[in-house]
Amino acid sequence: MLTMETDDSGIVLIRASGRLSKADYDRFVREFERIARARGPVRMLIQLEDFHGWDLPALWEDLKFDTTHQNDMGRVAIVGDKAWQEWGTRLSKPFFKAEMRYFDHDKAADARAWLTESQRLP
Repeated sequence: MLTMETDDSGIVLIRASGRLSKADYDRFVREFERIARARGPVRMLIQLEDFHGWDLPALWEDLKFDTTHQNDMGRVAIVGDKAWQEWGTRLSKPFFKAEMRYFDHDKAADARAWLTESQRLP
């Protein structure tokens, strides 16, 4: 499941749990596009909670989203608790224009601070 909300600082908090499906992405992409049109590049805090990856159609949707929305993303902080999640973040970096950084679950406050700091950057 994917859920999304925007906090007072404009950061979009995305929670991903379980195994993601194409239907999850169908809902997510519509909302993300609405926010990006209204605000410009979106700073995202992605929290992986009991995350088990994607089914094949969802993986395809994720890849399409990542390439289609390159200019709609500001900094992206990924918070998780598994080595493969950190490895996946590092592997993805060359394919993103946005700055991406992985944070362990116990460093979620650091992730939020890093995203907030980006507001002050030129």
